Amino acid sequence: MDILVSKLNQIPDLLITFAPKLLLALAIFFIGRIILKRAMKVVHKTALKIPNIDATLAGFFTSTIQFVGLALIIVAALTALDIQLGFLASIFAALVLALGFALQGALGDLASGILLILFRPYNIGDDVELNGTKGVVESLGMFNTRMTTRDKVEIIVANGDAIGNTIKNFTVFGDRRLDMDFGVSYDADLNMAIEAILKATDGDDRIYKDPSPWAKVVGLGESAVIIQLRVWCDTDDHRKIKMDMSYNVKKALDAAGVEIPYPHAVILQKDT
Repeated sequence: MDILVSKLNQIPDLLITFAPKLLLALAIFFIGRIILKRAMKVVHKTALKIPNIDATLAGFFTSTIQFVGLALIIVAALTALDIQLGFLASIFAALVLALGFALQGALGDLASGILLILFRPYNIGDDVELNGTKGVVESLGMFNTRMTTRDKVEIIVANGDAIGNTIKNFTVFGDRRLDMDFGVSYDADLNMAIEAILKATDGDDRIYKDPSPWAKVVGLGESAVIIQLRVWCDTDDHRKIKMDMSYNVKKALDAAGVEIPYPHAVILQKDT
């Protein structure tokens, strides 16, 4: 009991001795983070002004500097607590050894991020599909790539998953071909149907004249003859044209008297 009372009596002295160091460490950490955040904005803007550095490389460079800066702030805060760096190095080494298997994924993502920067399969602003998910690239960091879908959902893909799977970049060439299938009745005049589908593209300045729109029979379905329309356009117009063309082709086929059949089946009943 006397030992417990003695220890409790030492608490005020410990608080008086340790409190200034703790307050200094907290001040270094929080003020350092504020300064680092503002500095990163300046670094990012400056990096964008350097020749041959685009938004993708500037973002990766900024995130790397931010990671290193945060590590230095933490070290400075711990130093203010009179924690020896040699002791910290020993703890860090032990943690790396103990968590070696857990860090493999993070180190792999870091290595993948470096490869993505070097080979540049996509850039910020590109419309891509990574690991089966479509979106517009918002940032490429040290460990992951952030994307935003068209319905404003943020997708975070680990760099290791991105580079380890098929990457589809819909923006890289600047133009795309739009393929759309339309079914017409087996009784329809196919030449008239093809002419009506091609006519639906007239007057749309977003559709390239060269290569010119193309329409041919590409298959025989269970209830319809399949005619495919192919047009070329700017990548940014691809989705808009796809939505407009369905309406225009339907109106054109109706005007030409070409039937778009409903799926149907013929049932044969055998007499017994």
